[in-house]
Amino acid sequence: MDEIWIYLLVVIVGLVAGFINTLAGSGSLLTLPLLIFLGLPANVANGTNRIGILLQSLVGVGSFRKQKVLNFKEGMWLMIPAVVDSLVGAKLAININEEMMRKAIGALLIIMFFLILGF
Repeated sequence: MDEIWIYLLVVIVGLVAGFINTLAGSGSLLTLPLLIFLGLPANVANGTNRIGILLQSLVGVGSFRKQKVLNFKEGMWLMIPAVVDSLVGAKLAININEEMMRKAIGALLIIMFFLILGF
């Protein structure tokens, strides 16, 4: 019976985070701590969180392309550094120890929280 509450919480937080990401971004401020709270190691929680972000990005690109507001050639110039930095970040996330990853995620979430609030 307890698992039902966990699934319900994950679905609700996922929907809220998706809504926040659609409006302004940073829905990970909700999903990442939840995944860690549920017992996933920090690097696994981060990787799991990235799956949702990837899918949401693909839907966004498709939507922009459908509305003809996406210039694909200009987008390619933005995509190249994003892919390179993603690969570097993934390599770092795999090689960093669990405690350091938790501290890095915690610090970044706090920084992002204040940046979003405009401080």
